[in-house]
Amino acid sequence: MNKAKKYPGTYPSNWQPVLLHQYLLQYTQTSPEAIAIISTSCQWSYQELSNHAYIYADILDNCGLTAGDRIVLELETCPQAIALIIACSLLGLVFIPVSPESPFERVEKIIVTTEAKLHIKTSTNQKSIDYNSQIIQGFLNHNTLTIKDKLSRASNFPKSHILESDLAYIIFTSGTTGNPKGIMMTHRAILTFFRALVNYCQLTPAARVGTIAPLQFDFSLLDMGLALGSGATLVQIPRKLILIPPKLVRYLDKYQVSQLNCVPSIWKLLLHYVAKDIARLKYLKTTLFAGESFPIPNIIKLQSLQPQLKIINCFGQSESIACSFTEVPNPLSPATKNLSIGFAHPGAQMLLLDDKQQEINQPNYIGEIYLKGATLFSGYWRDSDATNTALIPNPLNPQSGEKVFRTGDLAYKGLNGELYLAGRRDLQVKIRGNRVELEEIERRLVEHPLVTQAVATTVNLKESTLLAAFLVLSQKELIPNTQEIRFFCAETMPNYMIPDQIHFLDTLPATTNGKVDRKALKLIVEDTYQL
Repeated sequence: MNKAKKYPGTYPSNWQPVLLHQYLLQYTQTSPEAIAIISTSCQWSYQELSNHAYIYADILDNCGLTAGDRIVLELETCPQAIALIIACSLLGLVFIPVSPESPFERVEKIIVTTEAKLHIKTSTNQKSIDYNSQIIQGFLNHNTLTIKDKLSRASNFPKSHILESDLAYIIFTSGTTGNPKGIMMTHRAILTFFRALVNYCQLTPAARVGTIAPLQFDFSLLDMGLALGSGATLVQIPRKLILIPPKLVRYLDKYQVSQLNCVPSIWKLLLHYVAKDIARLKYLKTTLFAGESFPIPNIIKLQSLQPQLKIINCFGQSESIACSFTEVPNPLSPATKNLSIGFAHPGAQMLLLDDKQQEINQPNYIGEIYLKGATLFSGYWRDSDATNTALIPNPLNPQSGEKVFRTGDLAYKGLNGELYLAGRRDLQVKIRGNRVELEEIERRLVEHPLVTQAVATTVNLKESTLLAAFLVLSQKELIPNTQEIRFFCAETMPNYMIPDQIHFLDTLPATTNGKVDRKALKLIVEDTYQL
């Protein structure tokens, strides 16, 4: 290992971090022996994390890659994956996290769309992708990264100086067109968010942050930035423990997790199955939730089991990771109807505008949230139409050249100016914390040869969010098996986008305006569960 090698973007240690790798490795200088990451397979100090990142960077640098190239990381959340993310930043490479659970066709589409130059995964036995462009493959086996081939590029290809305005990563979410949508984030945007998060949480180096989000979910980046940006320890929780609540609670206690960051769906399961075990957690001081709503009764129950627990409502979109942090009142009154999402953090500003894009200042008037600030994404990868629809000139100052993000989230102000969510202006929903465009599911369903019309909708149950699909068939006498429909969906969509319920209808109910009556369809599901 040659630690003296000078990578683009490495700066003297007394500089303020402006690039992702500088930020994540900043405590290597002051506390190299402190524990950075704990997982089931290993425990790394900050120095060991740095060492592995530089080793991986050497390997990547020797295979013909150059700054700006896209690298697909099809990996589980593990210390080695974080080291690879840091290695990409060291070289100015743009990493694209993808879950190994993603359908083959979805991964292939992301690779082809981004013209990725390297695809790293863990197994050599996975189905091979027939790449249309030049790409090499790498395999991560425990700590060992193997890349056998090289890109055919000139040996004197110039090295680029990395700037904070360069892309750090692209993260793909569900898209309304039926294709995954790539959100592009710069070093500047992600570090502005990290600084706001670290400043809000005020963790000490003794803190241990539990993370359970998959690598492709930007919640995992939030956890990474909070822990490593505070000089604390990131505790990686195996995702399989979500299905075994008693073991999950024991894991939290064993590794002395002091802050658990997760989607409310996980808390719902724990409260339902192991409430008594939650009450016995000795080290837990804080939980930060995001990705979906946290039912008021569940919060009240959690507070009764852990009276001193600080609960933080983290709100935002992947286009800025998040834009507000708000501590939930403790105790929370049972009369509470809606949780506040508070005010934007110092790196952002939430504007509430009406249909004429005029600012709403009075309480209880519903408008749409527009977001401004340095944390904003750069656009959607190779989708100028979607980018221009979402990133628009600031309506309150159109001559400034400043762009704001039209979030689609509806909200109203409280008496003190704080914001409360009031729904969406589109068909975007959250399922197990994952952002889902119902149109993508519907487009896939009508691709089935027997389906002519399809509508997807969600219903919130006590422990989870149920996804239902309503189908109209081309031939009523040929009704496909519901499992066949699910398998058809699974070919291109992740499991959280596969309908839990499938209903076959002669016609779809319509409103007086001739649109699909989604409320009537929800009632069919609710009647099934007697909600």
